[in-house]
Amino acid sequence: MSYPPQGNKADVGTIGTDVTTLLARLTAARAGYLENINNATLKTLAAMRGTDGAAVASSWTAALATALGNYNATRAGYLDALNRDRPSMLFPCALSKAIIAVPAVAADLAFPDIVVANLPDGLSIARADLVLIIGALFDTSAAENQIAAASKTLRIKVSTGAWGTDDIVALTFVQNSLQVDSGAYRGGTVLFGATDIKSVVTGNATYNLVSEETNRSDAVIATGANLELLDVSAVIRVWFN
Repeated sequence: MSYPPQGNKADVGTIGTDVTTLLARLTAARAGYLENINNATLKTLAAMRGTDGAAVASSWTAALATALGNYNATRAGYLDALNRDRPSMLFPCALSKAIIAVPAVAADLAFPDIVVANLPDGLSIARADLVLIIGALFDTSAAENQIAAASKTLRIKVSTGAWGTDDIVALTFVQNSLQVDSGAYRGGTVLFGATDIKSVVTGNATYNLVSEETNRSDAVIATGANLELLDVSAVIRVWFN
């Protein structure tokens, strides 16, 4: 028996083209990811190796077309992602806030909005985290300044939701943190939210960040007026199963 099976020349040409495309997608690394996958199409191809003739050429053409449909370019990318412990995507805010002045008397404070877009289809969100980046700090009061009280938070909601009902805590400010000498500048910091926010971050949408006093009564405050947060950015990191 000769290989490839002798059938219609057009079928053989199609097989050659499809095999080239399939090999480009199923690289050696990706093949390793598939060792434990029980795939009916691949079993069918293996079983057909023992037969001959034009019917096999047509069958191979159909089977390869099915395999190419199953292992399209998007799914090939998912195989690369499976080689990591848990794939993730980062979504930074489009525009940072130049100045956020933390007052001594609690009030609503808006932080940068974040747009989550182009999440992969077919993957479930395992966890979502917030990261707040503060470029620098500046004290405009007449004394040493810092965060004045415990349990003061930064909250998140989807833009179509309502404050007071659809928001959750994304980050809690530590009392006496962000300390600055009287009238001084100091370098900024990165604050990581310890709360999993996947109950709110459920898909592609715009998300709002506010230290919320009107409805939640837990807006961040400083010991003096005002503690300025300069060049404030925020990032949501979405993790997948």
